[in-house]
Amino acid sequence: MDGDKLFTLIENSECMPKLPRDVSEILEIMKDPMLLDIDVLAGKVARCCRLNDLVLKNLNTGYYQISKKITSIREAVVYLGMQTVQNIIIFYITRQLFSEILHEKKNRLFSMKLYWKHVIGTSVASSMLSDKIKKGDKFKLFSYGLLHDIGIALLDVCVPGLVDEIAQRLLSGTHQVIAERSVLGGITHADVGAWLCRKWNIRDDIINIVGHHHTPFWAKSAIDDVRIIYAADVISTEYYERLLGLNMNHEINSKIMDYLGISDDVRFEIIEALPQEVDKIHWLFME
Repeated sequence: MDGDKLFTLIENSECMPKLPRDVSEILEIMKDPMLLDIDVLAGKVARCCRLNDLVLKNLNTGYYQISKKITSIREAVVYLGMQTVQNIIIFYITRQLFSEILHEKKNRLFSMKLYWKHVIGTSVASSMLSDKIKKGDKFKLFSYGLLHDIGIALLDVCVPGLVDEIAQRLLSGTHQVIAERSVLGGITHADVGAWLCRKWNIRDDIINIVGHHHTPFWAKSAIDDVRIIYAADVISTEYYERLLGLNMNHEINSKIMDYLGISDDVRFEIIEALPQEVDKIHWLFME
């Protein structure tokens, strides 16, 4: 399949999620964080009752180490920063729009529920890396991790047969990126995710993360964040493949290891801790 034909196929799919007007307005006002009026954002999110409740429930789980109960989006911004809160809002918007993907379907080779542990694993690993190497905002990086594989969600909804074909190649020992390029006509889920983010008018920094988490040297901005997400994704991919019964032993690019100051000890410490850390929190994001 040609990559351009794939985008056309997704665009014309009856399963392609449509943005409700209120959601589209929220994404529009979050496009430029520097010009954003917090009260306008809080008001629009509050009118989406389900979205507002999910965001506040998530922020009050204890994971974000906030010492008091958060009762509004405005309070959340004060404690975690505008970008982190926006990322969490965008995550829950996409979770609702892709609400069917976690419902296991019969006769599927690919399991989104299992893959979801990889998504959470990337979030957790990026936060742990940030904490250990003292680079970046660990909560913002965690929220980037939640969004980095939005392309997989879109592919699984619109072209599940192709996703199963990729899964088959992965199980036979082919690297995921190679399998995707072969099946999807030279592109990967990162390209699909960046395309969707642009279509939905999602912020440029998120497009940067989504589009370059497998190609960090191509990123033009937020270099540290992209490289941390890349490293976390590699660590979490190894964890995910072991869930599948594979042991392909992925390595983080040595230049990025050196650039970020990630020692082998730090890498192995995160690899060892990741399964338990994911099990602690992945259910918080399943609703």
